[in-house]
Amino acid sequence: MDEPPPKHDPVPSDAAPPPVDDGVLRTPTVDHTSLPPELWLEIFRYATHVPRARSIAPGDPLLPEKPVDYVRGMNSPIQSMRTKCALVRVCHAWKVLATELLYEHVVLGSAQRIENLCKALRESRREIKHDDGALQKVEDSGYGQWVRHLEVRRWARSHQTQFYWQAIIRAVSYCSRLRVFSGVWQEPLPDGFLPVLVQYLPPSLKELFWQQDSVLIVSKELPVLASSALTKFSTLRILDLRKICILDAGRSLQHITFESLTFPHVTHLALPTCPLLLRYASKQVMPELCHLVLDASGAPRTVHAPFVTKELVSFLDVYGHQLRTVELLPSNTQSMRPGPINISAFLSPSACPNLETLVFDSRTPSVVNFVNYNASVSSAPPLEAPHPTLRRVGVRGIGVNQLYPNKPTHAQAHLEAFAAYRVFFPALELVRTLGFLVGTSTDPYAPDVFIWWTEKFERVGVDLQDGEGVVWMLEEAPAPAPASTASNANTGANGESGQTVPEPKAQDMGDGGANQEQFITGVEGVKAGRPQETELKKQPIAFPTGA
Repeated sequence: MDEPPPKHDPVPSDAAPPPVDDGVLRTPTVDHTSLPPELWLEIFRYATHVPRARSIAPGDPLLPEKPVDYVRGMNSPIQSMRTKCALVRVCHAWKVLATELLYEHVVLGSAQRIENLCKALRESRREIKHDDGALQKVEDSGYGQWVRHLEVRRWARSHQTQFYWQAIIRAVSYCSRLRVFSGVWQEPLPDGFLPVLVQYLPPSLKELFWQQDSVLIVSKELPVLASSALTKFSTLRILDLRKICILDAGRSLQHITFESLTFPHVTHLALPTCPLLLRYASKQVMPELCHLVLDASGAPRTVHAPFVTKELVSFLDVYGHQLRTVELLPSNTQSMRPGPINISAFLSPSACPNLETLVFDSRTPSVVNFVNYNASVSSAPPLEAPHPTLRRVGVRGIGVNQLYPNKPTHAQAHLEAFAAYRVFFPALELVRTLGFLVGTSTDPYAPDVFIWWTEKFERVGVDLQDGEGVVWMLEEAPAPAPASTASNANTGANGESGQTVPEPKAQDMGDGGANQEQFITGVEGVKAGRPQETELKKQPIAFPTGA
């Protein structure tokens, strides 16, 4: 009797088929199930990304911008949360991965929302039931371990009850690995709340954002910066206080003193242009501070500008040698009112000798006094010596209307200063117009105007880039084709007769350009074709630079 064939274990459905040794190299079949979980998590993060959700760090202010794709749209917090909720409902494997994203950024508003969050975090903790029926808590933080950014927004008047403040403390206690805390307070905090909040915040906190409106020093409404308990967070790296608005900052300068605290790892500091907060920052010990942001929109308009300048000088005497990047943000008004700080305060080598990046608004007072400025005269700017390390400059608030040579503006004053006084900035490599993308401008002469400025900077060895990081330049016309190929050159791609005309292109990433023989036709004072630079230099530029 023949023996029965041996039994083999069935091949799993997800196992790879056995290789066929026929000498033919076959491409293995790979589908979405072959991706590792780490890749899926990165894909989910990209699909649900919202700025400042996981971190409030300013980042590099000169990163190239991209045109907004209105077809695909941009993620909003609500749309991102809907996508996260859809991801956790696909399958069990995706739920395990996407739950981390669902809780990474939590915004607390109403008392009911805070109570629902506390219930979800409490019930997610693991429990073990013994034979006698007793429950034992396991050392597991549940969903609270995934909370990275906790944002508390108190706007409703009903948030005056003690239950609301206790719910906030309860929610903070469940977030054991919190990295970012943002507090947005419209009214003064109750007595005793701030010390308890600092006590329950975990020591892993690395970034702190604090917004408090209408603070009155005379009423003893000092915000979080008056608490010495902040030194508990030894890993704190980002301290954002730019939205603390002190109404009586000018009157309280002589009546308040700050305690000197040590923040050993703070690298980024954001402040309003408020003299009281500048004095507070100069009293602290921050040995690793290198990035400073000054926001003019967070300070009250009643503060006298000389007070701000005086306290800024004191701050730079302490930390000016540490600063590598300085950002000056304008006020959020529609007027052309300049900020209270002049950029020459940072361009002095004695103030910031190691400064590498400077970003400011075009309304900021210029480094050169352009009331008596003439580009054809070698008048020195108010700098005692060249700045040896400044490499990058970013100017915000520039549009094509501010770049026409026959219309003097603050933006042109800044550009002329860095181009004409190149000797004072020997390390300067690039100047970028942040927020202005030539390729998206609706002005037909925008490439021509920008190329004219690009050539001005090219003569002094500096790259002028638009917000996309493009250096716009003209391309040389190709040499005429030989006579033997002239007949072929007149034939188009479809066999139709025509002549190929080379179009000007932008260097690097640009996709547009301008014809060399076409330049701002119809603009008064500038001829068609190459502009007469000698005539432009002789034009008087006189206008108020602002105080």
